[in-house]
Amino acid sequence: MKYFINVNKSVEEEYGKMFVYDPERNKENEDELEVLNNLDEQDKGKPYIFPKTFLLEVSAEDYERYAEAKRSNKDVKSVTEAIFDRYKR
Repeated sequence: MKYFINVNKSVEEEYGKMFVYDPERNKENEDELEVLNNLDEQDKGKPYIFPKTFLLEVSAEDYERYAEAKRSNKDVKSVTEAIFDRYKR
């Protein structure tokens, strides 16, 4: 399982959201990746197809930190910003 965060600001409602990629269930081609949003109740399990340039791979620990903040209604934005800062380097 791989974990990704959307880093493209052109689709504002998807920017900063986390997604999972399961190679056994999701499709991948040269330019695009199909990922799942498993953290938003209304979109749970819904596949999204993004250009690979829109996605940044993150660690399982970062995904869990984001998921925990989301589940407990904590400040998801600050967690997202910390993750972005970590991968800027």
